[in-house]
Amino acid sequence: MKLRIVILLMSIVLLNSCIVKSLQPFYTKDKIAFNENLIGNWEDQHKGIWHVLSFKEVFEKDNKKENGGEEVKLSEEDLKAYETYKNSYVVSYNKPKKEEALFVAMPFMVDDQLFLDFTPFHYESNELADLVGQHLLKTHSAAKVDFDTEGNPKFSWLSEERIKPLYKENKIRLKHEKIGADEDLVLTASSEELYAFLRKFMQADIENKWSKDVIRLKPSDVKPE
Repeated sequence: MKLRIVILLMSIVLLNSCIVKSLQPFYTKDKIAFNENLIGNWEDQHKGIWHVLSFKEVFEKDNKKENGGEEVKLSEEDLKAYETYKNSYVVSYNKPKKEEALFVAMPFMVDDQLFLDFTPFHYESNELADLVGQHLLKTHSAAKVDFDTEGNPKFSWLSEERIKPLYKENKIRLKHEKIGADEDLVLTASSEELYAFLRKFMQADIENKWSKDVIRLKPSDVKPE
């Protein structure tokens, strides 16, 4: 499967408030932890449809399909993508009468807490011109994952409205830039530094530390096409 990246800032797809974006992943390789309970077809409280699939299974299925059901010899590019993302998920998200957005979501643990590192890799839009797409950056975001008593997941993103005040109060010193007219916060720290920050943030006594735009999922009968 060729990963043809069409870059999109995730905040314009999912959330009203601004999520914290990073140039580097929020995880380190030794903390990756695949969780089977996220696999499935889901619907959120806003009627959005989510399909969460195993990247490994999608990758292997797509390559066999392209080769008439036979095993295909993978290119160096494909092998690199497989090794990098084999423990992740392919997440598709769409709403009625809206285009579909696809993400790679890497699961990782911060102590006993499950997180997902989201990265967009494809977005269908008739309105997004090629030149616009080439100006957009591939960024990462971090979402805390919790499960309710029925085993349904919910995603709570790291939000700018919680992080920006910490910078103003000199409580964090993560490398970052403010981008564009809206001064969007983009973290430029290393993955090791980002992961260490998440650990401290989880332990910190901060009121309402997670985004108010929580995505709550429940099982859906809608299957991926």
